[in-house]
Amino acid sequence: MALPSAVLALCSLPIFASADNLSLILLYSLLPLYMIHQYEEHAHGKFVEFFNSTIGKGREVLTKTSAFWINVLEVWVLFLVSFYLAKYVSIGFAFVPIYTTILNGITHAIASLILRRYNPGLYTSILLFFPWGFFLLVYFGRISPSSIVVYAVRRRNKLEAGSLRGAEVNP
Repeated sequence: MALPSAVLALCSLPIFASADNLSLILLYSLLPLYMIHQYEEHAHGKFVEFFNSTIGKGREVLTKTSAFWINVLEVWVLFLVSFYLAKYVSIGFAFVPIYTTILNGITHAIASLILRRYNPGLYTSILLFFPWGFFLLVYFGRISPSSIVVYAVRRRNKLEAGSLRGAEVNP
């Protein structure tokens, strides 16, 4: 059900978008994209089979049930909590699902390079996670001063431009 639910959610986003909640709508869009990724991974048990053949060396170290619950708890619940925290505590919590998505994509890309073969989830990592994840990283980096990366890049740019006077020698 992840794939049709993801398509329905993505198609519904314009209905709910407004100037007041554009940031949250953009952030929320990660969940249906992740669901499309999970479809590529888990349709027909492809990821579990791949995982067990590579990491498990032929043993069933990951079951379909455990893969389901890992995805629900470590993606859906994590994203939901992050969305609420971004809305009601600090927009900086938006970086949790963004970095999670990018890191997952990097994991798929590295695994593919090391094994020199496709792994379930690779295509959506390349086509969805990287472009959208990096777009959101830049977008939220501009509106949230709470990211250490954003702070460091801004500080570096100011130092390079010579606009910081009396910069401390030792941090």
